[in-house]
Amino acid sequence: MQIVEVREVDAPDNEKPIIWRLVTTERVDTKEQVAAIVDAYRTRWLIEEFFKALKTGCRFQQLQLESIHGLLVALSIESAVSWRLLMLRWVSRHEPDADATTVLPPEHISVLVALTAAETGRRLPRTPSVRVALFEIARLGGHIKNNGDPGWLVLSRGFDKLLTIHRGWALAQIG
Repeated sequence: MQIVEVREVDAPDNEKPIIWRLVTTERVDTKEQVAAIVDAYRTRWLIEEFFKALKTGCRFQQLQLESIHGLLVALSIESAVSWRLLMLRWVSRHEPDADATTVLPPEHISVLVALTAAETGRRLPRTPSVRVALFEIARLGGHIKNNGDPGWLVLSRGFDKLLTIHRGWALAQIG
């Protein structure tokens, strides 16, 4: 058993520096090995957010399926949705001005732009930023922008509404 201690060097004023004490069975003989342990731990937060999206946003734990096969099928579908929502929110926070096409397919963006114009009268650019797309999807789920960043539940509701409307739009294109 090994312990890796990580200390924040330049903590913001009036805040205690972060200290992590990580217990591991991995080797920590080199700087590279220690860095790998720290990187793995830092990834933990993203993994936890994925499971919050799956459990809260997609309400996976509330499903009452009768077979393991049904559960696994639902898990595969809801995992894909959770990953998309996580990616949307993560990019929105870290690269808010990036094109929405980095996380959403163009046809979803087209529907979102048209829907926003129809429901609010606001005209979005053909390719809005990820941040704008996030808030428009959240608006579809009932989010009020003054309440800060959207949570998983309203984001999931909005994304579900976007997908449903997109399906109708795609069917209308067929004829």
